[in-house]
This record gives sequence, C-alpha cells and structure tokens, in this order.
Amino acid sequence: MKKLNQPLVNHLAITAVTLAALTACGGGGDSGGGSFGGVGLGAPAPSGPVTSNMVPGSGDATSKNSPDDGVPAAADSNVAAVDRSAKPMELPDTVWPSNYKLWFRPDAALKTFVGRGDVEIDVLKPVDAIVVAAHNLNFARGRTTLRKVSNPGVAIPLIPTPQSLGDFVQLRLNDGQIAKGKYLLHMEWDGKIQFSDAEFCPPAEMQRNPYCSAASGIFKVGLSTPEGVSSDAIVTQGETNFARQWFPGWDEPAFRHTFEISAEVPGDWKTVSNGAQKSVVKLPDGYQQVSFEKTPSMPMYLAFFGGGKFDILADTFKNPLDGSDMPLRWFTPPGRADWAKFAMEWTKVSMDYYHKYTGIQLPFKKFDTIAANDSYNNKPNTGFGGMENWGAIFEFADAVLTKPGNKPTLYSVTVVTHEVAHQWFGDLVTLDWWDNVWLNESFARWFERRTTIKFHPEYYSFSDYVLDKHNVIVADLKPTAVPVQRNLTDAGSFAFIDPAIFVYNKGSHVLETIQNYIGEEAMQKGLQIYLKDYAFGNVTPTRLWTSLEKASGGKKVSDIGDSFIRQTGIPLLTVDAQCAGDRTYVNISQESFPNQNQFPASTWTIPVTLAYGDAMDQRKTFVMSAATTQVELPGCTAVLAGPTGQDYYVSNYSAQSWSDLLAKVQNLAANKPLLLNIERDAFRLQGVGRITQAQYDQIKGVLNLPAPVLVKTELSQQKMAAVDAGAKEEYPHALRFQGKLKLRENDKR
Repeated sequence: MKKLNQPLVNHLAITAVTLAALTACGGGGDSGGGSFGGVGLGAPAPSGPVTSNMVPGSGDATSKNSPDDGVPAAADSNVAAVDRSAKPMELPDTVWPSNYKLWFRPDAALKTFVGRGDVEIDVLKPVDAIVVAAHNLNFARGRTTLRKVSNPGVAIPLIPTPQSLGDFVQLRLNDGQIAKGKYLLHMEWDGKIQFSDAEFCPPAEMQRNPYCSAASGIFKVGLSTPEGVSSDAIVTQGETNFARQWFPGWDEPAFRHTFEISAEVPGDWKTVSNGAQKSVVKLPDGYQQVSFEKTPSMPMYLAFFGGGKFDILADTFKNPLDGSDMPLRWFTPPGRADWAKFAMEWTKVSMDYYHKYTGIQLPFKKFDTIAANDSYNNKPNTGFGGMENWGAIFEFADAVLTKPGNKPTLYSVTVVTHEVAHQWFGDLVTLDWWDNVWLNESFARWFERRTTIKFHPEYYSFSDYVLDKHNVIVADLKPTAVPVQRNLTDAGSFAFIDPAIFVYNKGSHVLETIQNYIGEEAMQKGLQIYLKDYAFGNVTPTRLWTSLEKASGGKKVSDIGDSFIRQTGIPLLTVDAQCAGDRTYVNISQESFPNQNQFPASTWTIPVTLAYGDAMDQRKTFVMSAATTQVELPGCTAVLAGPTGQDYYVSNYSAQSWSDLLAKVQNLAANKPLLLNIERDAFRLQGVGRITQAQYDQIKGVLNLPAPVLVKTELSQQKMAAVDAGAKEEYPHALRFQGKLKLRENDKR
C-alpha cells in the first residue's frame, strides 16, 4: 500500500532483452544481526527457469532447465549457481513468456471489457499447441497470431481451442507443429467485469462452491464518500489464478515475466498499476489512454490495475539503504484522503523496517496502496482483506482507513505491515506451488506481529502472541486440523486454506520457534541469504531451511522445520528433573498432545531450550528427535522448558518439578508472556486430565497474572468458544482457486 512523489535512484530497469542488476547497499537491520549489513542482488531471474547449469552466453535453448530467452545469467558465479526455478504444475514447460504488453478497455457501463496482449515467448522445442490459462474469456475470431522474432513481417494464424477443463486454451496452427524459437504471440479477447455475487455465483454454483465470489479477475467496487455519495471503480484480483479472468496467460507462480500495462478508461478517473504511470493521452470520446512502466519480473497473479474517481494522499519514503526518495501514495475513496494519514505513516515505518531488516530495496520507482470501499455491500465472500500486488497493494477501505479523530483498529495496523512484508516475502521471492502458500503467508503474519509489537505495543504484545499460539493449538488438536504445508484436495480448489489459522498463524509460530533456536541474528542473516539467492525466483521449504542453516553455522533446521509444517498437532514435553549430588538429571519425553487429528503425528524434531540455575538465567539448548532424552545440568536446580513462552510445544512436569519451578516464579515475574504461557499450558493439561483441577488452581494462583492479562485470556477463550460454535474467524481468509488444484507429484519439493 504505497504512494507517489519522486523517482527512486537505483531503480531496476528491465528491457525485453536484458535485465539490469539490482543492487542494494547500506544498513543492517535493527532487529538483531545489524552487523550483517546490506545484501546486494545479482541479476533478476530470467523469464525461464534459472538453474545451476546456466552460464553466461551458453544460449542452450534445447535444455529443458535453461531456455534461451536472450537474458544473460548473472555474472556472479555464486548467484548463477543457485537454482531459482520451479517446475510448472498445470501448464507445459515447453513455452516460456518473457514480457507481456497488455491493453484493455472497459465499456461505459463497466460490465464488460475488451483486451489484447502481445507476449514475447520462447518455444523450447516443437509443440502441437501453445497452452494458455483463460477463464470466461472469448477470443476474437481470427485475431490470434504468431510472429517469429526473426521474421516479424509474417503473421501466422492460430486457432484458439478450449481444453476439456475449460480453464486452458490451446492455440494451434491449422496443421503441423509450432517450431522451436522465439516468437511474438498476439491475442485479443473480451470478458466480463464482475460485480454481483448473485449474478456471478448463482445458487447452483454456491451450493457447489460456497466460497464463490465476484471479487476476482476484474471486478467493480464502489467508492463512497463520507457523505454516502458513491461512484463506480474497477480493480483486479489475481491470486491465486484469477488473473486468467482478466487476460489469458501463464498464471502459475513458476512463470515470472515482465508486464507493460496500458488501458483506456474514463477521462475523469485516476489510475494505478504495478509500474509508475508514464503517459496519459486524452481521447476524442472522453476516455483517456494510460500506460505504465515495465514491471520487474513477477508472477502473473501479482499484476494489478485500478481505476476510478479516487482521492490521493501523497508522501515520500526515504530509503535507509541509499538515502533515495521513493514516492508513496494512498488511493482512497473521494473525501477520504485524510483517513489514510495513519496508514501512510505506518507504511513508512514498515518500509523502513523491512528495508533495514532485509538489506534489499524494492525494484520500483513508486509504491502505492489502493483502498476501495464497496458501497453496494454485496460481496460478503471476498475471502481477502488485502492483496500484496507488487508495488500496488489493494485494501478494502472500510477495514483499513481511519476517520480523523478515531483510533485505528488492530486490523488496520496489522494489515498494512502484513502486505508490506509480502513485497519481499511472496513478491520478490515467490512460492513454487500453492501447497507451499505458507511461504508467503506465514512470513507476512510473523513480520506483521513482530513489527506491531515493536512499534505499536499498545495494540499487540508478546502476551497477545502467546494467546494466539494457544488459539492455534486448540485448532491444531481438532479433526479439521491440516498441515501448514497443505495436502491439497479437490475440495481445496474452492478454499484450500480455510481455516486460514494454519497457513497464517501456525506457520508464524513455527518461524518463531526456529528463531528461538538459531537466534535473531542468524535468523535475519539467513533470511537475507534466502532473499538474495532466490530473488525474482521461486522458493521452497528446502531452500528456506538451507539458507537458515548457512547462517546458523550448520544447525539442522530442515528436520525441525519439516516436522512442524508437515504434521498436524503439537508436541507435549514432560520434564522430570531430579537432583543427585551436585548435578540435576533431566529426563524429557515427547508425545503428541491428546488430539482428534485424522492423521496424528507421534514424534517431532524439537529445538528445546531449558532455563535453570539459582536465578533461572542459565540456558541449555538441544534438539530432541527421539521419544525420550536425558540432559545433565550443573547444581541442584529447577528447570523450565521454553523460557520465551513462544516455542510451539506444551510443557508438563513431574509433581516435584512443578513444585521446584513454582518456587522460582519470582525470578520469572518480569516476563509476563512466559508466565501466561505456563498458565495456558497448565490450562491445556488440565483440560485433558494430565494435571488435576487443584494443581491448575495452585499453578494459576502462584503465577498471579495481572488483571489485564487475565481479561485478555478470558476474551481469547470466548472467541475460541464462539468459533467452536460455528462463528467465523475474526479475519477469515479463504484463499480460492479457479478450477481443480493439481496435486503435486511425488517428487522432491
């Protein structure tokens, strides 16, 4: 969500033939690891897969891993050796787009639109047809052609032929195959601008797909003034694969290419897209033609266009890495620009934090956020509150803007920093396929929480984070629990991350657990490596774990991470500490916390930290993968497992160990989140009969939690009970998919 003002100095220039290197310089983060400094990026990934066997000048178009798209590989051999590619799941890997020139025009009633596109493609081997994704688009008869780059004067006609599933179209020759080579593909089409859920989702479709929503592809929203005067606007929504309702193309995250977007829209509209606006031409019919600069290489689902009678709040962000100024804008409904003042300031704070943390500046001249309210109130199933379109975030205004004099809501605080975090985690690096969507969402949720705690603790604290963890635990013990790394099913095609609590919240607690193990400095350094190595490419859990292992001196993160994201449920650790002589022998066992999981786990690879000593200020950390283990500590001491209170496991103790621990509570009194976690663990244990009600009452009494924390705890329990009774999540996000999700083959992720 950002705005406009002044050109960014080191902007990434991308042409059809070459991708210039993006470099970042300066500062380290302020959240640990500040000594690491800035991270420089090598050349962005070309449009086809980038693999370790790509070397400058190789030009081997026959290699299925390295299409010859005319883009030189990075000169830095370390960068060139990193495989940033992903294998497409639905579309063939024989044709790769590199640049897309997109034009469209809505009709005056904003019900339909016409569009055209010219796509630079590389056909890697002879094919029977070029396959593109398209939904509810009508290809113009005789207007789909192919031109060889080597002979552009000859237009070769193609025949659009829908495939059986209806979401893919084969573009065929009259006869024969399309030869290997570089081409310019021209397509023209028309489609619908969605508005009414009742029209877009008739009763039969709602019965089949309860998550059906008109908020997809190109859809119409209302811009409502504070006085209630409304006007129509259009915006786009491409995630996951709804961009195919806007234009035909390659809409999988494996395909990254550049976009040059232009449109003809009413002359009194303000318009916005991913790139900076470069020209406006008034047309004789009262429309205007607007065009935008070429985007960085990115997946199709992040392409965005918005137009309407917006007001604009403008400001400038000073980049802490090189001191350059970046224009920021908030597009708001008319009369509501002042309502974006808090969001603008929070945008600048968030941008500053993420630039410092990552050491990488964004490859845009400007940064915009578009906030449109829906005065028609007819889209209850939008399924999202904001969307991280690269350089052009979209929000629903009623959720994020704040009337002057009112206090911003918690949601308006967290959604801003959440979507800004995505600009690096999700946009700069992108998941390989939708079963790994947590690599986008868990990071955005993790950073959303940490930035809010750091800059707005009046809204969110580490005690709130503890309560959120226990909300997740309750959900993670139910029969409806699913892994963070989703096991996709046909039903999931409609809303495959509903409930969202696992992909968003549980994943963020797994990241917190890993940071507690390797340390904040190693976490930051590892994520900088991750972003640098896979910039403009695709990421997988293995690629994440490897980056963190590099930064942590080889600590085995992969076994830990996989055991938590691939299983449901939560470990229960039972600690029995016994003194013998001048030593304490700690016996620890792990099991699955009693649950109703359909496919329960039995063991995890768990990073365990023990606090001990007279002041409970000494630490011992180890990794536990067996059912039982023993640890020896100096002296006769009480023992506490998980001294941050944030690790994703529940701790129980033998009767003597509980007594010894409670006797040391005064040494832990300053750490309210930890005390709250001990109480919540005990509450969980009492609920499944592992401790008695009397034991729980004693533990709660000794901990003596402050009244405000107890109030928060009660409210948290009430919300969980309401969800159990059928209420919706407070901020539901039912990520949807057009068509049938393809299950990943049994290959290495």
